[in-house]
Amino acid sequence: MFKESQLHQEFLDLEKAMRILDMQLADALHRIRHGSSADLVEKARQDEKLLLGELDRLMTRMRAIEGQLLQIQKTATRH
Repeated sequence: MFKESQLHQEFLDLEKAMRILDMQLADALHRIRHGSSADLVEKARQDEKLLLGELDRLMTRMRAIEGQLLQIQKTATRH
């Protein structure tokens, strides 16, 4: 049960981090579309690329946690 609680908490923490990332991505996209100079637009594109990599990492971890939670639930229903 302790591991299940830890996994749930980690999932909630990742959801929070993903919401922050979503806002940062929206900002980067805004800067790409409305940048006042080529340098600023390029910096925004680099930011977007890094943020998308981080988003991919978060989503991969979230899927792993979901899989672990499903395994815990399956094990619990067998007993």
